[in-house]
Amino acid sequence: MNVKGILQKVLNRIPKEAAVGIINEKTGWTPEKKPKKKEDIKEKFLELSEVIREDEIEDFVQMAVMRKNIGLPTYTYKINNVKFLENLTEEQIKQKFSIEDRTFKDVYVISTNLEYQKDMITFNFRVKEFESQWRTGVNNLTSLSAVYTSIVTLNLTNNVVSVFTGNHSIQEVLVDFMIQNFSFPITAYSLKEHTNQINALSSSVSFKTALLLDFISFRLQQKGIEANFKEIKFFNGTKNKKDGIKDVAIGGRALLASQLACEYITIGSEIVFFSTDMLFNQVPFSVKVYLKGSKRDTLKIVILDVDDEEVKSELIEIIQSEYIDMCNNGLKSVDSTKELLSTIASKYFNQDQLVNRVVQDNALKSIGLVREMTALYENQEEEEVIKLVKEFVTVTKTILDSTGYDQNDDNLNALNLFAGIQDSSVLDEDEELYRDEEAIEE
Repeated sequence: MNVKGILQKVLNRIPKEAAVGIINEKTGWTPEKKPKKKEDIKEKFLELSEVIREDEIEDFVQMAVMRKNIGLPTYTYKINNVKFLENLTEEQIKQKFSIEDRTFKDVYVISTNLEYQKDMITFNFRVKEFESQWRTGVNNLTSLSAVYTSIVTLNLTNNVVSVFTGNHSIQEVLVDFMIQNFSFPITAYSLKEHTNQINALSSSVSFKTALLLDFISFRLQQKGIEANFKEIKFFNGTKNKKDGIKDVAIGGRALLASQLACEYITIGSEIVFFSTDMLFNQVPFSVKVYLKGSKRDTLKIVILDVDDEEVKSELIEIIQSEYIDMCNNGLKSVDSTKELLSTIASKYFNQDQLVNRVVQDNALKSIGLVREMTALYENQEEEEVIKLVKEFVTVTKTILDSTGYDQNDDNLNALNLFAGIQDSSVLDEDEELYRDEEAIEE
């Protein structure tokens, strides 16, 4: 077996930092200086062929391509009925729905076992993804590109299916697999237009955006969850999707503090992502919400910064139940949402241009000065410098967005590049986390 060949393929697939971590775990080696490219650690990585036994190769490759979730990412589905469980004992259920290495859609091999409780079935899925079966007709280690683990729960009380994975494509694979192999009648919860509610709101405002504002401002608030927006990404409907994504930094303050956010909402731009700071029973946490699917009408909800599993479980149950009700019934409070949108529009139309211009000019001058300072550092990998530049960019962008500034600034672009801040068109860090690193560098 060509172990070095397999190691080279593994190195091509994983982030540079992950490769350094694997070398350290296997040999104890730590680089004296942070490597800039994979080529800098290639020799050390391939030397692992001398310490990895042949019977460890498969486990090593799977470990190297394992995809980890960020936070608690959740997709929510409904199951129309559970007739497929009728007259089955617990042992029969486990036997029927436990599988080992079943090929699916040519490039996936799926395994699962399950835990059965009175009101809940929990599936522990493992998905191996291969990249070249369509060429060779064989799935093997050299074509193994990723391994995902995912928990899927089936709540038998409310007929809700929860898929806990950060990768949108993989959750689609799991749902398709359960439909085709288990005959589960699963359908997605999606945001719908309610004509009577649309007519009560401003004709220019996106109804999906109105739903999400109502979701954060009224639905969750009534459940004891306080929230402030940190960031919102809008899609303004242009043909070029990348150019159409507009990122607005709000910084954990009231939505009305951002002139730019008020503008996008008022002119009808759709929210496609938002992040928030939240507080529940004195426990601070954060949530990211992505609108997914071809129509961007299903939510991927990610809970972050919570270690307590019971609290995390309680939070996702509350947020999911309000999401489901929003899909079924629309706005929680039509009158309150209408009033909020009216206040937002008033903020947009009555902005103080003179004050905004003074703030914008001085913020842009500050950005220019910091850019000149960064040019003095030959080593752009200096972690402390990068950390401070990232913080400066975040704070300054929040200031500019609060004044309604919506221009392309070369100095700000240069600082983003210096600090490695990803493009605003990136909608999902979980999926972008494993992009080919060398392609990014090029």
